[in-house]
Parts: sequence; C-alpha cells; structure tokens
Amino acid sequence: MRSMLSRGSSRKLVAVTASVVLAVTGLSTIAASAATKAPKVDYTVCPRYTGELTYMSSTYVERPDGLVVADYIKAFMAACPSVKVKVIGIPNNELNAKLTAMGVARNLPDVFETGPVWASYGSSNKLIENMTTMLGADYVAGIAKTNVDQATINGKLAFAPWFSIPTAILYRTDIFKAAGLKPPTTWDSFLDICKKLTKDTDGDGKIDQYGWAMVGTDNGSGQGRFNTIARNMGAVDLGKGSSGAWVVGQNTDGWKAALKLYKDAVASGCVPPGQFSTGYPEASIQVAKGQAAMMITGPHSIGVVLANNPAAKGKLAGAPIPSATGVKATTVINQLGFAISMQSKHKVAAAAFIKFALSKKWSLAFNEATYRLPANLEAQADPQVDSEMSAGFVKAGQGTLYIDPTAPFYGSIAALSSKAYQEAIKGDKTIDAIAAEYGAKAQQIVKDNA
Repeated sequence: MRSMLSRGSSRKLVAVTASVVLAVTGLSTIAASAATKAPKVDYTVCPRYTGELTYMSSTYVERPDGLVVADYIKAFMAACPSVKVKVIGIPNNELNAKLTAMGVARNLPDVFETGPVWASYGSSNKLIENMTTMLGADYVAGIAKTNVDQATINGKLAFAPWFSIPTAILYRTDIFKAAGLKPPTTWDSFLDICKKLTKDTDGDGKIDQYGWAMVGTDNGSGQGRFNTIARNMGAVDLGKGSSGAWVVGQNTDGWKAALKLYKDAVASGCVPPGQFSTGYPEASIQVAKGQAAMMITGPHSIGVVLANNPAAKGKLAGAPIPSATGVKATTVINQLGFAISMQSKHKVAAAAFIKFALSKKWSLAFNEATYRLPANLEAQADPQVDSEMSAGFVKAGQGTLYIDPTAPFYGSIAALSSKAYQEAIKGDKTIDAIAAEYGAKAQQIVKDNA
C-alpha cells in the first residue's frame, strides 16, 4: 500500500519530517524540532509538566497509520516543548499480551492504546483510570455514544475511543448503478444480487465480474467475516447462557443458514474461483479491479482498494450487513482507543496528550490516511467522513454491537468456522452433519477449558 492515500485537493497528505525515526519494536524518543526562540505555550492545551511521557502504540508500527501517529506526537511536543514523548512501538497481535505482562509487573506506560477486550481485564484488575475523570464529562460528550458505550466497563470509561472499523458491506456503486440495483437488506436479496451482478461484461464468453468477493481462507480474516454473518443469521458461536455458563451455537439454525449461504453462493457461480485461497488482500483487489461488486469488510478496505486502483475513487460505498427475519442487525466495530495507567505519575500530561490526538484535526488526518472512522463527533460530521463512501459504515456502527467473548479459549472456537464453511463449500457432507460435528467440537473445547 502507498504510504498515504490522496483523496482530493481538500484532503492533503500528512507530511512526516525526515528527522523522525520510526521504531518497529522497542523504545524510541521523537524529539521536537528545535526552535530559534522559546515558543509561546498554550496551557489550555499543554500540561504544566516537564519531563517524559511514555506511550505504547501498535498503530505506530503500521503503515500508513504510523506516519500520522509520528506527526501528531511531533506536533504535540512542538506545542508543548517541556514534554518529551517516548514511544513503545509494538505489533498489534502482541499488544494485549504485552499489556497483561506489564500490568502484572505494575509497570504499564503512562498512555497506551487498547480495545474492549483488554480494557475489560485492565478495569477488573484496577490497572486503568476512569477516562471520564481524566478527560472531563464535557469532553467525553464529544465522542460518539456507540463508542463510549462499548468502552464503558464496570460503569467507568475504560479507554477513550479513537477510531472504529465496523464490519459492513463495501460495494462498487458504479456496478450497482449500471445494474439498477441497491445494496441488499436481506440475505435472500444478497444472494440474488450476487447472482445478478455475475456476468460476462465484454462478450468474450467468460465471466469477468462476480457478485461477492468472498474471503474463504482458513484464517482469522475468513473466520471473522463468517462469524459476523452467522450472528446476523441468529447464531452466536460462543456466548453466556442464563446460568452464566458458556454455551455454543454451531449446531443451530442460524449457523446452518450461514454455511448454506457460503455453499449456495459458490455453487451458483457468483463468487470468483479459488475462494479457498482468496484472503483479505485478494478479495480487496477483486473489488478494486471491478472483478467483484461486494465484500464483507470494514472501511479500512477503501484504502486498500484505492491503492490498487485509484480510478475506483468515487465508486465505493458502504451499507449495513443484512440480518435474518427477527434478528437484530449486529456488527463488530473493532474500535481502539487510549487508556491511562492508574499508576502513572503524569496523568494530567497523559490526558492532555490524548486530547491532542483525539482532536478533530488529528482525527481527520488519521482518517485521511487509513479510512478508519473517527470517534470524534466533530470529525464524523466533516464532509471528509460524512460522505456516501463512509456513511454506510457509520450507520452499521450505530446498530447492535457484538464484542468477542473474553474467554481465553475463544480463539479455538472462532477457528472452527473456517474449516466448517470450507467443508460446506466442498459439499462432501450435508450442512446438518457439518453443524453437528463442529457443534460437538465446540462443546468439547468448552468442556476442556471449564
């Protein structure tokens, strides 16, 4: 992917000064640019603190995300020269484990990025501050309610929401318009539209446009998308029963309906060939090239699509995922935010830094580069975000939200789905047999971890 994505003259690239050195792992200190004279400090923005502030970030080591993170750190230190921000860069898939280890050792950084799953642990173990207290109720009122509600754990705001990636339908508006179709609102219409948009567009006798860029790989990308579809069919792969015990939903009508959707879509020919090797990158490219009209994904995929085909700009939009009759539409917003360690001795400085990062200006800069949806309400109302391209994802994120269970064995449960839908597509077993088999496997996993 290109380091930054142009989205029109009104959406300028976030420049990174060459002197900034980005660390992939470990510690690095980003020094503010030297000034010829002491700058005037605005203490409505800056803390009255001289010293170092530690900040653990997973976005810092990603691209293009980290370029924006580096820029707002530099901008904060330029505005508040008495504060030096020391960055601890860490890959996202290592973040939760690292935070847990640091929490046990009671040496968490002043500020760190986190989401609902770890924040639940951090809140229960009294490792993090109440962010409403840290930022002020008036400030929190400027953050989207959906995000705040999900970030509120045990009655306290465990982290300050920064951005979200709600799962929805990303679709090519030009393909839909040419066919006179609107995004599906039911699963029956989803499959029907999938078939209608599958065609030979150049008359050479070969199908070159398909309805659905299905992520059919046996990995987390495929599992997450299938499980979101299954929830909107009425199934929950792992949840709590009325007694508080873990219950599984693989051998239910909703899960079977999701398996059948995958089987029927492939059987009808409305999914590009090679679905078992089509992962997230490949499916995104299919949408980019107009080889597929729809994809179950988040708004971040817009950036991937445009990186592979800039001509697709203005031809993309989002729509909420359909839900079965009697089932509330559900999505995963995949949000990330900022928390402050309860043991930090620099909480006022930490709060000032977070407010700076969450400002409309830097929320829009981050959205400009990554297409992730800002939690800042002012940023959401900006034309950059409040557009046809993002509106469907914003709407999806305002619906019923699902948070993955915090059970340590949930990964083993979630992994069952990709093997199951691949078996359904192959067709060697009936849907009922597959559901019964994987339902039994899920029950055994719960039993083994009871």
